[in-house]
Amino acid sequence: MRNEKSLQIRGSRSEFCYHFGRVCFSVIFVLIALMVSAQDKTVSGTVIDETGEPVIGATVMVKGSKVGIATDIDGKYTLNTPPTVF
Repeated sequence: MRNEKSLQIRGSRSEFCYHFGRVCFSVIFVLIALMVSAQDKTVSGTVIDETGEPVIGATVMVKGSKVGIATDIDGKYTLNTPPTVF
């Protein structure tokens, strides 16, 4: 009977280590995914009108946020978006 208990303890210990390793791997994977998605994105471009001329001072906004910028004299803009936008 004593031998059976020691085998059960060993079996449960290795099973615990197996599941603990899987949980640790999952947690590390989720943390890495969150760190990658939390980075700012840079969006740039040029605003032009129907005739192809650049639009000076046009406001470019990130949809669903209060982040925005005005275009320069050539109609160009560069915008750093917050991490929660994409």
